[in-house]
Amino acid sequence: MTKSLQNIFYIILFSFFVTNISHAQKSKQELLKLIEQAALSPEAKGDYLCQLSSCYKKTDTIKAYHYANQALILARKENDIKSQAIAYEALSDVARFLDNVSLQIKYADSSYTLATASKDPKAIAYANYAIAYKNEFIGNKEKYIEYMLKSLAYFEKNKIRYDKLVNGYENLGAYYIDHNDLVFSKKYNKKALDLAYESKNQVNIANGLTSWALFLVRDAEQKTPADPDLLKTAEKNYLKAIAIFENEKRKGNIIGSYGRTCLNLTSLYLYHFFETEPEKTLAHLKKTEAVCLELNEPMQLMVMYGQQAQFYTNLNDIPNIEKVLKKVSDIIETHPKINPRYFALLYKNYMDLAEIKNDFASYKKYFNLYDKAVAVMMEKENRARDYNASVRFETEKKSQQIQLLTDNIESRKKINYLYTALVVLVFFMLLFMLRSYHFRQRSYIKTNLLLQKANEEATLLSKIKEEEAMIALLESELTEKELQIAIQEKKLNEQEKIKLQQELMTNNLQLEKKNEILKDIQNKLSTMKSEKSSDIKTISKTIDKSMEVDDEFELLKTSLANTNPVFFSTLQEKASGTLTKLDFKYCGYIKLGMSTKEIANHMNIETQSMRMARYRIKQKLNLDRETDLDTYITSVQ
Repeated sequence: MTKSLQNIFYIILFSFFVTNISHAQKSKQELLKLIEQAALSPEAKGDYLCQLSSCYKKTDTIKAYHYANQALILARKENDIKSQAIAYEALSDVARFLDNVSLQIKYADSSYTLATASKDPKAIAYANYAIAYKNEFIGNKEKYIEYMLKSLAYFEKNKIRYDKLVNGYENLGAYYIDHNDLVFSKKYNKKALDLAYESKNQVNIANGLTSWALFLVRDAEQKTPADPDLLKTAEKNYLKAIAIFENEKRKGNIIGSYGRTCLNLTSLYLYHFFETEPEKTLAHLKKTEAVCLELNEPMQLMVMYGQQAQFYTNLNDIPNIEKVLKKVSDIIETHPKINPRYFALLYKNYMDLAEIKNDFASYKKYFNLYDKAVAVMMEKENRARDYNASVRFETEKKSQQIQLLTDNIESRKKINYLYTALVVLVFFMLLFMLRSYHFRQRSYIKTNLLLQKANEEATLLSKIKEEEAMIALLESELTEKELQIAIQEKKLNEQEKIKLQQELMTNNLQLEKKNEILKDIQNKLSTMKSEKSSDIKTISKTIDKSMEVDDEFELLKTSLANTNPVFFSTLQEKASGTLTKLDFKYCGYIKLGMSTKEIANHMNIETQSMRMARYRIKQKLNLDRETDLDTYITSVQ
């Protein structure tokens, strides 16, 4: 009995937490006065109408829809797609509160399409808020979190819509509580509370305190036994929130969240303080009943009566349990659209009660009703899952279509940019041709002037010839000096070539000496063929392979030295002189573009050994982890 009642309480209470609506910063009265101002711009008036819609959706959905629709009509009249997107978000929010899923999704999609077309950050933030709740409904939790965080980031940066900020972060905290991730739940619930205080709005603060207290209770319950200090802190936060709601009530503002806070505090007393403070539990239970009856919200009433049933169960007061369950039954019957899950839970509680009373006939009756309710619930949930799947499919399809349209728009923009560039290019070409013609005309005029002065210049011709003779003499001397310099450079190049040939000869002599030793060893091994002939053949093949590799590497080294003389010296300088001859072989083969496996096969070693060699070379060259060895060696000039 106790466990089933506790389950129904937590399910309904958590539902209230997720659907709780925070209020805007300005009161209804302030907003009503603002929209009547004659000098108000259409955009500002639309914003105030959307905020009024948010204020009324909890208490009067007809007015909420009216104000949001007014904002949409005003935006259409001004042909302002940015304001239209924001108005559609307000309509989607009202539809969400009314559980009208098809309208909610329709308005959310309209908001997102218009916001994307407008490219306005503010409109996109509102549209993301609507799309987040759409994805939450269709079960795409990753998209829900992604779009919600994008939306809240804009509101927080621009210090607007604290009601959406507090509500959004509360819902994120609730999502992570539901998934037992207390780290993220703490982060977002604390964020909601901090922003509520920053807003200086009392209702926001009360809602933030309630959400934070609920997190503290869940955190305390993770310990065995539950942490009493955290529970006491949660109680203080609940009491602060209730004091704020009572103050608002004295001002004439009845806030639906007041009932949620009272229910949460009653739950705390019932499940954690009942044994130590039963009188306080009873007193607050009666206060909660008065608040919920005044608010007259069916879901809150069901939770409240569920708490009373739990209280009387603790006292083993069967008559009062029956009275409370009868009240719950009446609420369910007068609200046929309530989720069948609650019917099933109610009949389960009646079954538990009949079992306590040993009333088999009643137990059988409620068992049959419970079985039917479960069947209806499963059928409805299956239909809901099918609907969610179809909506999700359509959403993905629309997203692809939007992406395709976006790509087409981008391609058209690129084509337009290309045409613009061509026009600019033609313009500059024409300008260049015009200037060229202008310069040619000026040159023609100058030539005529020179011809007219030819007689005057004849007297200077002899002097010019003398100067030309002097220039020719100087040029011959310069040519002779250049020839001498070229001869000296040729001598230096020949000396460097001779030095390089000497080094190559020395290397060849060392290689020949090594090969002679290896051949000597091979000859000796041939005389030992009778003993372990297979091993001797393997050693012989290895020696042959080594000789071939050395020969090939010397050719490679000579080729690299001719095409890139500083290749090996640059590597050795980078490695501070730590590279060995074997390292140079590996680097040379890498320079030729050979893969690790190809080098390993060529060198007759294991691929893993080659990888280790590469790692050692990379360390010697002081290369960081992100730098690719092949790319670096290829780039060395």
